[in-house]
Amino acid sequence: MVKLKELLGLRNMVYSDKIKPKHQKRMEIQLERINPNVIVPKVQPPDNDSKTTLDEVKYLANVKPVMETIKGRDEVVDSFMGLVESTGLKITKEELEKITKESAKIIYELKYHYNRPRPYQIAEFYGIDLNGTELDSMKTPSYPSGHAVQGYLIGEILSNMDKTNAVLYKGMGEEIAHSRILAKAHYPSDKTYGHKIAMELFKAYK
Repeated sequence: MVKLKELLGLRNMVYSDKIKPKHQKRMEIQLERINPNVIVPKVQPPDNDSKTTLDEVKYLANVKPVMETIKGRDEVVDSFMGLVESTGLKITKEELEKITKESAKIIYELKYHYNRPRPYQIAEFYGIDLNGTELDSMKTPSYPSGHAVQGYLIGEILSNMDKTNAVLYKGMGEEIAHSRILAKAHYPSDKTYGHKIAMELFKAYK
């Protein structure tokens, strides 16, 4: 039986007690393509000790990792560049990197605002084996999923530029977002919130 003290520890658990210097630097950049006055929706993640979070962890434990997708979609810009080259859309890798750099500012601000533990941290508390994957891109607070934000955002931007191939760009955005679930790097609610943020950033994109 879980003791009250342990439950309090779970409820108060965070990803990290401090912000990494390199993440702080990313939060300090100036926005140019994204309107600096953008207001993103604030949606509180499920509590660490909630049934919702436990159900999400159990769900992730049963997800079958697909390594080809997990590693193949870890680099957001590279994932889209292969598609852009096949459709002939006129946009450069540098332009896409500018989008990811600016969106990262907002993503990191939100991640450290909520400071949600990663699924593996909650899984360890309950003694659940996630059988997850370790990636360098997983070393930040969990909420929202940055890959989901950037995948959905770039998918919308490219779809707006080339409506004929919109289904391909949006499909790639979904693949990138879902790859983080396959990796057990994020809760489904991280991905859902990531989509909300992406839609607001798209409206604010110049």
